[in-house]
Amino acid sequence: MPTYPVPKSVRDIARRAIDENQSLPISQRAAYKDEGNKRVAGTGMRTARRLVSGRVDEEQLLLMRAWFARHGASEKEKAQRKDRTSKASRAWRLWGGTGAIAWINTTLRMIEKEREKKKSRG
Repeated sequence: MPTYPVPKSVRDIARRAIDENQSLPISQRAAYKDEGNKRVAGTGMRTARRLVSGRVDEEQLLLMRAWFARHGASEKEKAQRKDRTSKASRAWRLWGGTGAIAWINTTLRMIEKEREKKKSRG
């Protein structure tokens, strides 16, 4: 599956969010979940690490679009994100922050256009 470059601004936001998150006690970290009797990195931390790596695939882009649609629409989470020290704010930034949304949508439109070109060529 092809991969797509992550903009530097999105990589930087994710990197800073990882560093900030890791500096906190595990009980205060965003994007961690309980598994068995321990706290482990969840989807947000895995996503941030993929973003920092510099390339993601279409599956990751689709996952991110769905995550932003779900969490961006929540009025409660919007209010919580105003506090940069909140888990909601850190989680948002782990996914690349607001700047990632336009990049995701643009990249997915480009992928779709390429598919349409291939279909029309036969």
